[in-house]
Amino acid sequence: MKSTRYTLFAAAIAGLLMLQGCGGSKRERKEEAGASDPKVEKAPSLKEINFFLETSASMGGYLKGGTEFKDIVSEVVTKANQIKPVTVWTIAGKPEAYSGDVNTFVTSLATTPLATGRSSELHNIVKQAGDKAKGNAISVLVSDCILSFPDADIKKNPEINRNDASSVLKNAIYDEFASLNKQGIGVTVYAYRSGFNGTYYTYQNQKQTLGGESRPFYVWVIGKQNLLADFNAQLQDLLSTKPAQRLDFGAGGGLKKYDLLFSVNKKGDWRAERGNVTEIKAGKKTDPAEFAIAVNLGGLPAYAQAESYLKQNLNIKADNANLKLVSVKRRENLGATQRISDREMQLLNANTHVLTFKIESQFAEEASVNVKLPVRFDTWYTDWSTMDDRSADGRRNKTFAFEHLMAGVREAYQSSGNDFINLTFKLEKD
Repeated sequence: MKSTRYTLFAAAIAGLLMLQGCGGSKRERKEEAGASDPKVEKAPSLKEINFFLETSASMGGYLKGGTEFKDIVSEVVTKANQIKPVTVWTIAGKPEAYSGDVNTFVTSLATTPLATGRSSELHNIVKQAGDKAKGNAISVLVSDCILSFPDADIKKNPEINRNDASSVLKNAIYDEFASLNKQGIGVTVYAYRSGFNGTYYTYQNQKQTLGGESRPFYVWVIGKQNLLADFNAQLQDLLSTKPAQRLDFGAGGGLKKYDLLFSVNKKGDWRAERGNVTEIKAGKKTDPAEFAIAVNLGGLPAYAQAESYLKQNLNIKADNANLKLVSVKRRENLGATQRISDREMQLLNANTHVLTFKIESQFAEEASVNVKLPVRFDTWYTDWSTMDDRSADGRRNKTFAFEHLMAGVREAYQSSGNDFINLTFKLEKD
């Protein structure tokens, strides 16, 4: 009997030791579970990319001779195809599926006259591309983005483009993008320049032959906001030729995913649990609690990723607490990380920035925190716009009525609830 009791006791002890060895301490398990916020739903994965090349006659000059346009477009479509297989379309009026694969399309940019279609109103082209960006799809549209009325209207009134671009054409653009915004579809604009060899059509539809004059063109990336940021980040990592300018018009409430770190920049006594800072010890003999969260801002424009910009523009609100932003660091500027766990290193490597906060005081057992980065639209596009493109000096490196085009897009997305970042978490006392 005594032998039996001893055997059972020894087995129980062995079982406990095995559980401790496999699962770690209660505190370790809790902090591991607290590294990510489970309240954030997993974003749907990208299923398809539709690539549209505008092929109206006004695009022909980009495709003649050795131009930056051909190099950049070839790289964009090839690198996008590495992210997810691309379906290529040409578009002037209605989109037409390209018969070959991406490699054949890249070859045809150099060998085949593609830009032979009749001119089409830009808002109609946007609508066609936007229709293919619903669900879990991304549309990429390449265009010179010249706002214009149909040829018949210009023949009747040669000044109609200049007189009515700011009203009729801008509002047609606004209407298309407002519709996309309501569906949670955002847009990013990449701006490039290229030599142009061929026929240029002025705002009065007069032909001028250009030989290598520098002309802008634009790559528009359109898609659901939760797909757009990730796609932009992946594409920018792959591209060797970065855009001269970029502008993001985001739909929805901004980035909501973050990882609460459980040792990096930690001060005081607290625990990480389900994305919240919990069991915070407070008192005269206790150091103020400091904690850090990691976020992936790779999908934001470059200016919004700058440490100084984030430190100046992050908006932090905490009910029942005084919370101070201590520092903003890019992951590579964080300093020594040799002593952190493999799990925490994985979290760091999945993000681009670390935000560190200090709890200066807390007035209740629980406090809710909201961290926002409001969208600030850059206005570089005004320098890329002209309202008289009849001379080289008037149009070089500029797009007719581009300012009005971008104003229409901006108005469609401008709202008080438009944020790059919108994070929420809780602070809970012990």
